[in-house]
Amino acid sequence: MKTISIFTTSFVCPLVVGIMLFILGCENPNIKKAGEKIKESSVKTGEAAKDLGRGISEETTLIIEEIKKGTNIVAAEIKEGGILVSKKGEALADRAREEFSEVAITAKIKAKYAKSPKVSALHINVTTVKDQVILAGKVHCKEEIIEAINLALSVEGVENVTSLLEIRK
Repeated sequence: MKTISIFTTSFVCPLVVGIMLFILGCENPNIKKAGEKIKESSVKTGEAAKDLGRGISEETTLIIEEIKKGTNIVAAEIKEGGILVSKKGEALADRAREEFSEVAITAKIKAKYAKSPKVSALHINVTTVKDQVILAGKVHCKEEIIEAINLALSVEGVENVTSLLEIRK
């Protein structure tokens, strides 16, 4: 009999204590209040997290809208600046074509002088500004001045020739 009572004591006692704690725990008003407070706190925390998420989402949306506005402004400024650069580029290209044309006219006139037996290419300076040519230097005679002017006028693109040529003495 002692065997049964040791078995009963060692097995049944903890079981009874566990059941009693379970029953008392469920019925204990302090434990119930604590459970309810934990539940309320969890609900409030969940709602606060949702509100915070909504607030962050709204702020993020506003930030994204501001970034888009800024990007559009920058894009417009770049485009406007690009147009300005493009216009300046066109002006520079036009000026380069003009200068190239002026150099080409001067070179053609000098080449004609070099081929001519009546004109001394070494003594005549030729300056071209747009379609206007200025001749300067010292020549041997009046006929050389006339030939220099006629050769310059024969070059395509030349509209006017101003002679500052002088006859050597």
